[in-house]
Amino acid sequence: MTNREQSPTDPGNDHNGAPPAGTASSTGNLHSVESLHGGDIHDSIEESITEDPVDGMTLEELSGITGVPERTIRYYQAEKLLPKPEQDRKDGRVARYSGKHRDRLKAVGDLRDRGLKLPAIRALLEEESPALVSDWLGLDQSLRGSWGHDEPRLISNDELHELLANTPPGTQGIFEDAGMFRRQGSTWLVPSYPLLDVAVGLVEQGLDSHLVIDASGILQKYMGKAADQLIKLFTKAVHSGFGGDTPTEFLTDEVRPRAGEAARIIFAQQLERSIKDLLSDTRKLRKR
Repeated sequence: MTNREQSPTDPGNDHNGAPPAGTASSTGNLHSVESLHGGDIHDSIEESITEDPVDGMTLEELSGITGVPERTIRYYQAEKLLPKPEQDRKDGRVARYSGKHRDRLKAVGDLRDRGLKLPAIRALLEEESPALVSDWLGLDQSLRGSWGHDEPRLISNDELHELLANTPPGTQGIFEDAGMFRRQGSTWLVPSYPLLDVAVGLVEQGLDSHLVIDASGILQKYMGKAADQLIKLFTKAVHSGFGGDTPTEFLTDEVRPRAGEAARIIFAQQLERSIKDLLSDTRKLRKR
């Protein structure tokens, strides 16, 4: 199960010992989020929606079969993430829930576990299209993950000291302040070891640590903007039928290994252009 940071305003994170939304309880038969992540996500969504509905459930029964606390169900209703329940024909004070409510709770739980906030989930579910939810989850599964074979890494104090052994005094503090690594108990968490290795190598060759950090910031800022625009372009193309009948996951598998190489080539071309512009501008050269 994905660990989510508790939000004081979202009781969806308050499970009071019960399994969170999107998991199977001892009395229910929902598919777990773990099986969603590991199996065919489209089949899981479709199967949950086509199960025989259990109509006439009370709030307590719905909570028991889904593992979602009653308080959370009421909160989701107030946030318009769930349709209103029917009133009991004999006792209008009793709310009756159906399989549609069960399926909606499952969809909300799956989307929450993928990091979506409640307003985004509401917008997605307002389309009232199970296929749209399934498509989003499929796209999420295809796009999420490392595109550069670069995962966070824990290293020991000895490893960090060995890595920085040939750098000037104060380098560790400068890099730590810049977020190149951060302390995790008796170890250090390095978000990107290859990037840290490059930075250390530049400092060892005589570049000032602050210069290296500033250069990294420039790259992250502008390449981040390029990445945002590329993903927007890519998802627009996918939604408009780009690739014909080719599965989205196949397209992303093809794009993934080529993305870094294309970025390297284009960046090298732009560096050459900028250097050429510098060398042809004698006024800039005289200011050195």
